[in-house]
Amino acid sequence: MKRIFKILTTALFICSVWILGGTEEVRAEEYIVRDGTGSLEELVGIEIPEDQAEQWIEDGKTWDQQTPRSVVQYPFLDYGSGYGYQDMMNRNHGEQRQALYRELEEACRTFTTNGVDAEDYIMQGSGNQYSMAFVINTREMGLTDLTGEEKVEVYFMFRHDNPQYFWLSNSVLYSSSTLNVVAYDEYADGDIRKATLDEIVNTAETVYQSQISDADDMYNKVLKIHDTLISDIEYSEDVNVPIAHSIAGAMTSGRSAVCEGYAKVMQVMMNCYGIENIYVTGLGNGGGHAWNMVGMDDGKYYWLDATWDDQPYEQFQHDYFLVGNHNFTDHVADSPEGTGANFLYVLPGASDADYVYNPNGGSEEAVTKGDINSDSNINLVDLMLCLNHVGRKELLEGKALAAADINNDNTVNLVDLMRLLNYVGRKSNSL
Repeated sequence: MKRIFKILTTALFICSVWILGGTEEVRAEEYIVRDGTGSLEELVGIEIPEDQAEQWIEDGKTWDQQTPRSVVQYPFLDYGSGYGYQDMMNRNHGEQRQALYRELEEACRTFTTNGVDAEDYIMQGSGNQYSMAFVINTREMGLTDLTGEEKVEVYFMFRHDNPQYFWLSNSVLYSSSTLNVVAYDEYADGDIRKATLDEIVNTAETVYQSQISDADDMYNKVLKIHDTLISDIEYSEDVNVPIAHSIAGAMTSGRSAVCEGYAKVMQVMMNCYGIENIYVTGLGNGGGHAWNMVGMDDGKYYWLDATWDDQPYEQFQHDYFLVGNHNFTDHVADSPEGTGANFLYVLPGASDADYVYNPNGGSEEAVTKGDINSDSNINLVDLMLCLNHVGRKELLEGKALAAADINNDNTVNLVDLMRLLNYVGRKSNSL
């Protein structure tokens, strides 16, 4: 009822202005920062007229001028990443970018829990409605060197780093003197936003963290988060549902998400345990896609794609779990060459070989899946070694056994043999 009243009030105001003819129409310019390709969400930047921004500042719409209803401290809101923040120093006006990022962090933390409703802003001309969460006065902060596009880049990098702020919209408004943060309409109501956070925190504790004990090492923590995610949610077939792209889709009652939701749950839950990881966007088999990069205890980085491991015919697939470059050729990460949200921070180099777990601590010597005899080739020799093991003629062990475990299920059987056969016989381009 509260939202309906606000919408009716806004509509009546617009009608009165039109009838009286006393106010010049306010227009805004919108541009696509990133196309919505594959299962990635479209990202939009909207430049608003400066006189409108000035009016909002004068009316006290900046976040630090708002009086919070009540702010509750949630440790969960600390589980963001910092990779995008650090990368900003590699770009123009790095210090000013980081200052804006820090202001975003403080404002988002407050708005998430203070119970304040977002305000409606209807864009003249298009009629599009946006739920404005708060305004940051960048001019007052002295961030006068930042261009509009640079402010937009900061916003979307902050959004990449901080999946815990599930309500952050895929659209952002800006002017020469402000950055105007928008909430998804579903979370414009402060009470709904806080209730959703409570549900997400409860899911994190009862579904994910309950599976992990103090005795678990890094590998088993990542494994349990991965397997719990796959068993707990379903892949969403509707990419147009905003929450499917966030942790809210996967960690509330709907239990449904697309690749961005999968990757963000992996990100925020690994952050809970201090596991170094990076949220990655790019192309998967030529379509827009999102996944993770994980820094493991051997000092190397590995790829992890929980979405592609969630297959209906196998509950716990691990084909894309902590794999190296050799087994990740169907993914291409975005690069730092573009602008807007079409750029991604510089990623560290990933290991060529897959991660091999050693229960006694750390990882064993790296292996290449399929290269059972470690001669840097995958051919008939490796196929025969695998066949002899499966047929119990000559059992493999150690590094050779790990290389024969193609699907990472800790067992070498007919499944691994057939995948190796298809690869050696050139029926498949990957293992």
